[in-house]
Amino acid sequence: MALPALPNKLMEIAIAMVLSDAGLFWTSKEVGMKIEQGYAQKAFVDHLFDLFKEYCFGISPQAYIPNKGVRKGLPKSYWFKTFSHFSFTFIWNLFYVNGVKVIRPGIVKDHINALGLAYWIMSDGSLQKGHKEMILHSQSFTKEENVILSNELNEKFGFSSTVIPHKDIYWVIKLPSSDAVLLHKLISPHMIPYFKYKVPVV
Repeated sequence: MALPALPNKLMEIAIAMVLSDAGLFWTSKEVGMKIEQGYAQKAFVDHLFDLFKEYCFGISPQAYIPNKGVRKGLPKSYWFKTFSHFSFTFIWNLFYVNGVKVIRPGIVKDHINALGLAYWIMSDGSLQKGHKEMILHSQSFTKEENVILSNELNEKFGFSSTVIPHKDIYWVIKLPSSDAVLLHKLISPHMIPYFKYKVPVV
């Protein structure tokens, strides 16, 4: 019997992960999701698998072990795939145009709350300047797409985020130190213990 739609909590987390670096893929009729993180983030992958395991064929995340390079013979990343499901097809339609992931208005405004923001930060966030300023490493998106995300973060949550250059060729989102107290309040209840170091100091 087919599983029901993803519960609201899992839907928001899945959207946040696709907003980060999770991938979606078509099978014959519906879409599945693949989550992969570097070997240092194994605890996060294990946590995510535990959330989505009802929608997965496997019994645990898998290790990618390269046969050459610095980590030859050692895990370089951990990953898992879900099976295809109409909930992931819905997410595909939010993000993908002609097979390319893009940002269109409404992703944050309509689908990301404090829970999703926390998962986005666990995957893509890094603290700077005394652990108060947050950078969202959204460099896979264009400047214009980052502006959409930044504006919606500000409108929805009351932040003062801006889009700044990164390595002279990319763009990322900066939440300034003045947002630290608000950001701490929003995300701290949802951060898994492994990522407490990403919660701004207040």
